[in-house]
Amino acid sequence: MHLLLVGAWPELANCLMGLPARVTLMQTPGTPHSPWPERQTTVDYTDTAEALRRAAELHATDPFDAVAGFRELSLPAVAVIAEGLGIPCVPGPTTSLGQDKAAVRDLLAAGGCRTVRHRVCAAPEELAEFVREVGLPVVVKPASGAGSAGVHALKEPGDLEAAWAHTAAADQGALLAEEMISGREFSVEVRSVAGAHEVVAVTEKHTTGAPHFVETGHVVPARLTAAERTAVADEAVLALKSVGHLDGPSHVEIMLTAEGPAVIEINRRLGGDRIWELVQLATGRDMMRESLLDATGAASEPAPHAARAAAIRFVQAPRETTAPEVPTDLDPGAETPGLVRLRLSLPAPGTPVRPMRSSHDRLGYLICVADTPDAADAAADRALARTLERLFPE
Repeated sequence: MHLLLVGAWPELANCLMGLPARVTLMQTPGTPHSPWPERQTTVDYTDTAEALRRAAELHATDPFDAVAGFRELSLPAVAVIAEGLGIPCVPGPTTSLGQDKAAVRDLLAAGGCRTVRHRVCAAPEELAEFVREVGLPVVVKPASGAGSAGVHALKEPGDLEAAWAHTAAADQGALLAEEMISGREFSVEVRSVAGAHEVVAVTEKHTTGAPHFVETGHVVPARLTAAERTAVADEAVLALKSVGHLDGPSHVEIMLTAEGPAVIEINRRLGGDRIWELVQLATGRDMMRESLLDATGAASEPAPHAARAAAIRFVQAPRETTAPEVPTDLDPGAETPGLVRLRLSLPAPGTPVRPMRSSHDRLGYLICVADTPDAADAAADRALARTLERLFPE
């Protein structure tokens, strides 16, 4: 078995160690070399034509049996390479990997998922017309964007131009307007093999709320009743079936409203924001390793693991200010049992920083574990508060 893996962050690359397959790893320029694949090739795989050209060169002398990729930026290249070389892909099939959110909305409605009214808008006048038809509030987002980039809640008629400008500034193509649904937000982490969909975990989300809905933290497992968890999980699986997803991990974002669950977005990849690590800490399931094994066709059985809970918080500036020097004695774990890690990524001291308007405004993260979701969430909040007190004293 010869697998082409397109894109890998360090922890995913480390999962290649001992994999029962030969692996060629395609990385973007500047990515550190990994010792675990048999071969590493460097190419800007966001240029899908160049990625296919390089893959075809390698395939001609040492054929690939499959191609895989588990990050958002990898998926277009995975689809193009699979089609161009005539090999299977994970996630797959290629027809399920489209990034057109409006087309996905149509597939969800046709598959029986809850309908969310939406329209692709080419100009502010078209957005205004959509608002007149469905009423406020509405959400405006890039039609093919990833994460929270460019997302804006439009609640007042006078905010239309600001919402359009914010979303257009993300520079990710056409704009998609959707009726705004309200409720509690979750994501469902799913493993799919040959059309069999297994819900591995449900993640509970914390966000900044309107207007940008940037995620400030997560906790696994989500605090849901058994009936609520079943409803959320079933809607996620129905969504995957509706778009034709058969193989590979997925991260399905769901809003649980008073009328029931509604799909926000489907991501045919591992959950970002280190959700894959929260799942492993809480359940023992290594979704990175399992996804790689599934891509090679190898069998894998999850190891027994005592159920726990894990939570993450993202560090952000509490106000518009400048980046500080990091205190050398900063150690929130000394007063927070269960702190797994604090990682800061502050810019140079004196650089302007602000509260989160997108994930790019994050200044780091911390992860805590505990026996229950309430305890893990509370520990993460305490550790974050102590960290911010030291970094940004009043």
